[in-house]
Amino acid sequence: MSHADRLSPVICPLAKLGRSSPGSLEFTPSVRNPSYHSYTVLEAETSFTYSPTLRCSSPCLDQGYHTLVTGGGGGGCSNLPLHSFTAIKHRRSQSRTVIGSHFDRLRDELVLKIFSYLNSADLCACAAVCHRWENLAWEPVLWRTIALCGENTCGDKAVRCVLRRLCGRTRTGACPQVQRLFLSDGTKISDKGLTALARRCPELTHVQLHGSPNITNSAISELVARCPNLQHLDVTGCVKVSTVGVYNRPEPSLRLCLQYLDLTDCQLVDDTNLSVIVSNCPQLAYLYLRRCTKVTDAGIKFVPSFCSALKELSVSDCHQVTDFGLYELAKLGALLRYLSVAKCDQVSDAGLKVIARRCYKLRYLNVRGCEAVSDDAITVLARSCARLRALDIGKCDVSDAGLRALAESCPNLKKLSLRNCDLVTDRGIQLIAYYCRGLQQLNIQDCQISADGYKAVKKYCKRCIIEHTNPGFF
Repeated sequence: MSHADRLSPVICPLAKLGRSSPGSLEFTPSVRNPSYHSYTVLEAETSFTYSPTLRCSSPCLDQGYHTLVTGGGGGGCSNLPLHSFTAIKHRRSQSRTVIGSHFDRLRDELVLKIFSYLNSADLCACAAVCHRWENLAWEPVLWRTIALCGENTCGDKAVRCVLRRLCGRTRTGACPQVQRLFLSDGTKISDKGLTALARRCPELTHVQLHGSPNITNSAISELVARCPNLQHLDVTGCVKVSTVGVYNRPEPSLRLCLQYLDLTDCQLVDDTNLSVIVSNCPQLAYLYLRRCTKVTDAGIKFVPSFCSALKELSVSDCHQVTDFGLYELAKLGALLRYLSVAKCDQVSDAGLKVIARRCYKLRYLNVRGCEAVSDDAITVLARSCARLRALDIGKCDVSDAGLRALAESCPNLKKLSLRNCDLVTDRGIQLIAYYCRGLQQLNIQDCQISADGYKAVKKYCKRCIIEHTNPGFF
């Protein structure tokens, strides 16, 4: 073997990390630490539409009242003539043979620090550069989080490759350092892959499995049984999942430590399954049941009975939830900070008034599409929930009278959506602008608002983003 051969970089086969196309060496960029804040869930249930400068969020979640900004990047190309490129390449080759790369001079600790900012796909790509980078990129300290995204990534293959490499360094074959798994943007995993992960990574605390249609209850049961520290479980779009608990095992049903559970679009969840879920997860503080259309008032009554510490709840698009369900939810009292009943068209003033009086520390409320909600309920809400920060009353029967009560009683309002509120006029908008000067986002799409209302918001709410459909405002 020649000297040049011995110094050639090692191409790590894991650089393709589960790609369904074997010829592709590229990765879809993913976030190393996906955005998760247990207290907030931002999303498209409301009619707020974020500008490009605001943080993008999954289209299955509610938009809340906390928004951050993210940035982007770019690239370029060289215009040097061929002879110049050849000379530069020759000089670089001489430099490498004499002094080596500046990056090679860094201590391993510094390289690990740099690698810690990379996502899982980038780490695997770095492992294909050379022997040193391969050894450093697979240091267990860098793999506390496994984040995979993109339709071209096969979740089962990727997880199997990562576990084989990480678990091969331990005598027990376990990967106790792995604490978080995030699959999104089309990356799918099956029961087999999830079960293998649960057996090898008993210290998992966060698992996100967006849009994995082949995941079933048995794999979820295995996951929660083998990972006793699991706190965050997001199975959005896993259409075969209907319940969460430990079954078909010799020990009795376990009380889980789950605090966050997102069952959005799990349409097999019904009242019976919901009662099992909340009884198994008494520590739940965040529960999202968006578009679980089989859930009714009978299932909702179990939520406050078992999860007395619940802070956030979404039952948007659960059309069978009525005022009687809200009467039950009102038992949560002052602990409830976030509630979405968007498009629950059987909810009216009666249920909303009870919520307002008993859950007086509400910060976020979404009643968009509840056409039976009128100024009466909004007035009670404003006077009872003075700490309200975000409110969506789009397509409700609300007029300037309701906006006056909001403006006078909720001066700290940050986000307000009035989309399709035909009874709202410039006067109501002017009152909101004058009293709520910290307003950051206002949706007046399809409202009868003229330039006078628009100018009032611009005058008093300097940082407010206005969403409208009036071309004259430009």
